[in-house]
Amino acid sequence: MIDGMRRRKFITMMGGALAWPLAAQAQQANRMRRIAVLTNVTDTDVDERGRLAAFGEELRRLGWIEKNNVQVEYRWTAARPDLLLRFSAEIVASKPDVIFVIGTTTVSTILKHTRSIPVVFVTGADPVQVGFVKSMANPGGNATGVADFEDSIGAKWLQLLEEIVPKLRRAIFLHTDSRATLIQLPALQQLAVTMNISVIPAKVGSADEIERALGAYAGQTDIGLIVPSSSLLGVHREAVLTRAAQYRLPAIYANRRFVAEGGLMSYGIDRVEQYRRVASYADRILKGANPGELPVRQSEKFELVFNLKTAKALGLNVPRILLARTDEIIE
Repeated sequence: MIDGMRRRKFITMMGGALAWPLAAQAQQANRMRRIAVLTNVTDTDVDERGRLAAFGEELRRLGWIEKNNVQVEYRWTAARPDLLLRFSAEIVASKPDVIFVIGTTTVSTILKHTRSIPVVFVTGADPVQVGFVKSMANPGGNATGVADFEDSIGAKWLQLLEEIVPKLRRAIFLHTDSRATLIQLPALQQLAVTMNISVIPAKVGSADEIERALGAYAGQTDIGLIVPSSSLLGVHREAVLTRAAQYRLPAIYANRRFVAEGGLMSYGIDRVEQYRRVASYADRILKGANPGELPVRQSEKFELVFNLKTAKALGLNVPRILLARTDEIIE
């Protein structure tokens, strides 16, 4: 009788012990999850809002409904170091389930604040070279995501610029301190030697510096402008576009938004697709995946965009063979 009672008690205890992890898992699965988003541009950036909308759409497709089972919080640094430091500290202190970070400098700052909270990123730098991950295939830490570094794209920009500006002999490379911005310069310079074109690196950090850098070449007919991807150049997009038009500088940009707002042409990554990919990684991490075991993906889809109105204003004829390769024509 005593043995039977002990046996029943033991079974009851074991049943409770087994049920506890299941209950805990259910509670964990049902709780509200939090994703903190830290981006490097302004909250008025139409393109960034579109990309973040795609991020949200992909989350919903994967079953994460905002204010139902996930809360997404956004912070915009506008490429300001003071806001970057402040928001990074605030986000880490709030301990979200996942941090989504856009921009190389932004990722670097977040990872200085935490090496434990899962981080998914979009960066234009080589994440191994800058120390974000141990390797592309096996990140090994708390961060993974999508990298759009493509050191050969600088050469492609020069080729495209030369196709539309036959007399091209010099090319201004407008850049900032960002490692993601400078990664394309070596390939560009190497090709420029074979094309007998001089590359003029022009480092800028403000709208005034952009005006001075471009104003020095006003009205010269053998020169073009290359504008790589940069959060600071994105924030000062109006200054770049205004001066390029004023000084009649044919320009190629890394981002479509410049062309939509009056720039000549762009060639760069399909960034909407990037944000969808990052959402899929956030989903996997929220479901228990280790970010250190999710390989960093490289962007593969590029798009060429032309503004024919701007080409006409600059007196340029876009070759038909080039238009045939164009993904989007703005008229």
